Amino acid sequence: MCPRCKSTEVTRSRSRKLLDPFLRWLGMKPYRCRECHKRFYLPASMESKHKRERAWRHSVEAGHNRADRKPETSTEINSLT
Repeated sequence: MCPRCKSTEVTRSRSRKLLDPFLRWLGMKPYRCRECHKRFYLPASMESKHKRERAWRHSVEAGHNRADRKPETSTEINSLT
């Protein structure tokens, strides 16, 4: 999430600054907001969270959410009743 505008439309940014290799060594990766264009750093562990959130958002926008999916297990079937 962008620290400036709170948008979740963020993408990885290329390493450009002299500080980037050092921050990468510390486990930080550069990102850029697609809304306000702010460049910022997040821990590498946050990357998978952003990928999951973005994939979920795109699936919802395309009309593919969990409620539209056919239950596959008995637990899922029981949770619908």
